[in-house]
Amino acid sequence: MAADIWTKLRRENFPRIALLAVGILVVGAALETVIESSSGGQIRGLGDALWYAVVTMTSTGYGDVVPATGAGRVVGALLMLGGLTVLSVVTATVASVLVAQRIKEERGLDTLRLKDHLLICGWNAYAESVLDALFESGSAQEVVLVNELGEDEVAAVLARRPQGLRFVRGDPSAEAVLLRASARDAHAAIVVADTSRAGAIATDERTILVTLTLKSLAPELRVTVEALDAQSEPHLRRAGADDVVIGGEFKGFLLSSAAMSPGISQVVRPLLTLSGAQLRRVAVPPELVGRRYGEVAAALRARDGFQAIAVVREDRGLTLDQLLSDDTSLVDHFIKDQFSEAGREFLRFEAGGIRAVLNPDDAYEITTKDAIVGIPRVR
Repeated sequence: MAADIWTKLRRENFPRIALLAVGILVVGAALETVIESSSGGQIRGLGDALWYAVVTMTSTGYGDVVPATGAGRVVGALLMLGGLTVLSVVTATVASVLVAQRIKEERGLDTLRLKDHLLICGWNAYAESVLDALFESGSAQEVVLVNELGEDEVAAVLARRPQGLRFVRGDPSAEAVLLRASARDAHAAIVVADTSRAGAIATDERTILVTLTLKSLAPELRVTVEALDAQSEPHLRRAGADDVVIGGEFKGFLLSSAAMSPGISQVVRPLLTLSGAQLRRVAVPPELVGRRYGEVAAALRARDGFQAIAVVREDRGLTLDQLLSDDTSLVDHFIKDQFSEAGREFLRFEAGGIRAVLNPDDAYEITTKDAIVGIPRVR
């Protein structure tokens, strides 16, 4: 940010104005030295003259050092007038640049310089609950919202959140907007069904477009998307989505279990909320890598009461571009065409490279690619 502010100051000719102020200061001090040094007054050398010039130009006027001759007082008067004029211009230039920068930040028009942050692209009625979950769990330090909400709505959202929340205004499917949000340096992205544009209706087609743009800018970025229709999931996978969450996917299960198996919905709901019993993913301690699942689960429970219920393994498959050669041979084109017709772009683990094993056998061997999902003990 400091580099951006300096660039804007240069556009406003700040270096020239500052150089003029220094020039007036030095010339005035030199003249006072020449005029006053032989008069027997208070200004006896260049040091006294520089001090007098500084306090005079800044209108401080301590009065501890003053010229004794008429010519010295004339130079002092010129320092007062010139200093007030030039320093006023310097102050006004700096203030205008800082105010303009602040306005750009508040309106979401600034280019962010962030790294390892989380992007939330789009906005809808459930987006605030996503923010609540992120900040209450402490899983995100810097979050950047990318949408087209009105200024009042954005101001209200930012006012209710910690300092780690930033905003970039614009269409999240536009490459230029995502670049302003430092998408290439982000750690992960969440794409929600967007209704932030005035009069817009959320569609999975728009979510697919945002996902494609994110993946074109940062192929390794982990992108989680919200789908309104289950039939859109294959298309979102092909667009590069690593995880797809389908809206209303669990309503049928919760309603039916509440009616036919009382108690199950009361168990499931706390796991999916912000309560102390919510599901957590924890890394396997290095000393337990290579051990059996039963041993790892017992060790985690003995350590802090964490109840393991599943193992997830993340192992992204090879893409066609990584596998095939860089030339344009007929064989490469044939292979790509066959995978394209089959609706696949990964050789394996097309669904983002994550495999979950619920309640695995105790003999399951834990590797460095595994993580444990479970429930922390409620204190």
